[in-house]
Amino acid sequence: MSYKMQILQAIVNHTVFNLGSHSNMDNCVHIGYGIDDAYTRCMGTSIASICKNNKDEHLIFHILAGKLREENIQKIKQLADDFSVEVNLYFLDESVFQGLPTQVHFPLSIYYRYILPMILDVPRVLYLDADIICLGSLNKLCTLDLKGNIIGAVPDTEWMEIRRNRALNLQNHQYFNSGVLLMDIVKWNQFNTLDQVIHSLAKEPEKFRYPDQDALNLVLVGKVYYLSDCWNHLNIKKEQQEESIFLHFAAHPKPWNIAWTLSDNCNDFTKDLFLTYEQLTPWRNEPLLLPKNYKEMKNYAYCLFKNGQILDGIQWYIKYLKSKLVTK
Repeated sequence: MSYKMQILQAIVNHTVFNLGSHSNMDNCVHIGYGIDDAYTRCMGTSIASICKNNKDEHLIFHILAGKLREENIQKIKQLADDFSVEVNLYFLDESVFQGLPTQVHFPLSIYYRYILPMILDVPRVLYLDADIICLGSLNKLCTLDLKGNIIGAVPDTEWMEIRRNRALNLQNHQYFNSGVLLMDIVKWNQFNTLDQVIHSLAKEPEKFRYPDQDALNLVLVGKVYYLSDCWNHLNIKKEQQEESIFLHFAAHPKPWNIAWTLSDNCNDFTKDLFLTYEQLTPWRNEPLLLPKNYKEMKNYAYCLFKNGQILDGIQWYIKYLKSKLVTK
């Protein structure tokens, strides 16, 4: 059985919320996410921000997930109803990706983006990481000519490019961030991209520090149309605020974590931005999250130390050491 068939058979359920009358229109904007329970909340905020800033676009969302709590499923349904937008929810048998490399901050759901071109019979789909919010119109991106390339993506930071190109032994390649991917579905499938990235990951799993992203960079050399960084601002600067379309909260802590306002990533512009859009969702008014793994505990401890909260910092650093010993 081909890997494509295994993937298609791994879709155990497909539910459509608020089926729109424009589903078959040629000018629909198809947007996809790959999530687990931990990222459902921020994905809801991402969808709300897109709907809020693109009221004239015909939006259709596609969400791929493993298992989700019933509470989150109902909130996704409510979100679709609140914005009168079509949301497709696909549940996957995660065993199809067993054996691929994962890490604390990189669960199996990072690979779900690979599936979107396999299940959608449309010309292109825009994949977004769930921790991205939209601050403007998508019109220019949706009508962009990819010049024959398989994807459109934004170059990563300079230090990341140097480090990852060296690790992957890539020459004359501009390393891109996979948080925003404009996918040409026909070309993706013609190139057999899915099989190529899965084969690379399975062959040398220890090679990939950022598994899904590294594998895409390795396979798609010379097949990328590079987008302006306004479509994937990783660390927004003051001079970029007005031009930014997608703000990507890629680093930790996240804006829904208790450590957010103590971190260097938080500034006057970004401080309340995520929570402002979250108020438009069924997840509104949920409490900020405490650290849930040893990496987040360490980060929170350092934030507390830096802000002069020494005793609290010591307590969380001890929790970090205990959690790391158990995890290792």
